Amino acid sequence: HAHNLRQSSLLHLSRGETPRTPVAAGTNLARASPAGAGAARTISRAVSHWRSSLHFRLLLLVLFFGAAECRRTGTSRPQKIKIHKDKIDSGGASTMEPIIVPPRAVHSASVIWLHGLGDQGGSWTEVTRDFGSTLPHVKWIFPNAPSRPVTLNMGASMPAWADIQGLSPDAEEDEEGTMQSQTMLHALINSEVAAGIAPDRILIGGFSQGAAMAGFAALTFDQTLAGCFMLSGYLTLKGKVPKLVTAASKKTPFWQAHGSSDPVVPFMFGQVSSHIIEQLGVSMEFKTYPIGHTADPAELSDLKAFMLKVAPPAALEPIPDDFETLGAKDLKAILRVRSVDFSDCFEKCDLVAKVRSLL
Repeated sequence: HAHNLRQSSLLHLSRGETPRTPVAAGTNLARASPAGAGAARTISRAVSHWRSSLHFRLLLLVLFFGAAECRRTGTSRPQKIKIHKDKIDSGGASTMEPIIVPPRAVHSASVIWLHGLGDQGGSWTEVTRDFGSTLPHVKWIFPNAPSRPVTLNMGASMPAWADIQGLSPDAEEDEEGTMQSQTMLHALINSEVAAGIAPDRILIGGFSQGAAMAGFAALTFDQTLAGCFMLSGYLTLKGKVPKLVTAASKKTPFWQAHGSSDPVVPFMFGQVSSHIIEQLGVSMEFKTYPIGHTADPAELSDLKAFMLKVAPPAALEPIPDDFETLGAKDLKAILRVRSVDFSDCFEKCDLVAKVRSLL
């Protein structure tokens, strides 16, 4: 019946007509009329040939991978993000090569985002498509964890911030690997400070094991950061943190989110971790979402609001009264710092008009 309906629709569409009322169930077009029989056979042969062709198979592959990409990002096919890699001096412990997504406006804040176990920094760059419009002043840094044997994965090597012995609360933790990653992340923060970004304009956070490592790095840093965010994570080396936490780091605001049905890092782990951090005297905001071990649009929207709260755009200098006497370079600087597109300005008068529209 479905085959007959499809042939009927194809027949009318081939004539540029709107498909008529479908034939009754079980009715064969070949028996409906001689003309219908001939047309049905022609279309059937064409469809069969198309299905067996290389073009059809390639189309299926394109549709499959395109759909997979849309499922992963939750959006339509994205445009290319401008990224590059920077090598960071990690104090001799190792060399990291994070992926950098530059700010869209004048750089006045930085976010360091850590991936989870077995993942890579590049898989999280998609968030900057949405976050970047609200936070154009932010430079996005996505480090890549070194590859190391992971006990939980039967000793196989994969990107990991430290070894994971098990998922139970009393599982032994990899203190050596954690401290190595801590050294690398502190070096990454210090490199941003050396570039002119104050510590209280730098956020660090991550997902799953990346959240655990980010929380540990923030709590043991010797300066107050703009904030720390933990998605579906937990506190690593929780028995040692009270001795390692610094007075300055206790002033760093924390934002933690966890799925109520997380099958990988149980909700209880995240909740207990937030309580431990809060007991250290740290400002902690803990939020629950009806999700598993994943990121949720509502969760990311709330995270974006937290980032905007703790690292808002730097205060802009007022537009001078005599801006019309400024040169094109200075006029472009005024527009650029306000994230105003001036690609359609070809003359100085165009720039002046666009600046005037901001008053």
